[in-house]
Amino acid sequence: MEFAQYAKIDLDARYYFRPAKEHDIVTRLWAGVGMHIGNSLSLPYIKQFFSGGPNSVRAFRIRSIGPGTYRPDASSTSSFFDQSGDIRLEGNVEYRFPIFSFLKGALFMDAGNIWLWNENDALPGGKFSKDWIKELAVGTGVGLRVDVQFFVIRFDLATPLRYPYLPEGERWGNSWDIGSKSWRRENLNFNFAIGYPF
Repeated sequence: MEFAQYAKIDLDARYYFRPAKEHDIVTRLWAGVGMHIGNSLSLPYIKQFFSGGPNSVRAFRIRSIGPGTYRPDASSTSSFFDQSGDIRLEGNVEYRFPIFSFLKGALFMDAGNIWLWNENDALPGGKFSKDWIKELAVGTGVGLRVDVQFFVIRFDLATPLRYPYLPEGERWGNSWDIGSKSWRRENLNFNFAIGYPF
């Protein structure tokens, strides 16, 4: 009987700073590494890492970042995102503040990506290298939280600042044409979630 053999480690470090009553600056560093061993050729699918989505880099859709500089064909990105890898690095900073009563606000910035241990012809640019910092996706946004005792409903609106899959030298920037419907569709990502992201 065959079974998956792998080793995996995750690090989730958080720091909470309160400069004033009900005002919090929260930071998180999340790193993970997984490696197949023995008779396995890769990590089991459910144990692989992904980036993007409401608890990750919120300016990008869930599972849509990486690996590395890889970007799927335009035909596959319109319906389903499912990009995963063996290595994950992510950092977040969020300023949380009260608006009134149970309504809270947030300003945030996220950065991260995933990579592969080995190059994969089907995922060009996905291998982890010394240039990993140049391949980080970066996004920023604003959020509203309905915080009633032990239950939080979260709404985040985010936009990318850095696209890891664009050619080097063209990755930073955003045209900021908020009046354009096509720009909003391509550059604004709305996230709805239960609970705080970290």
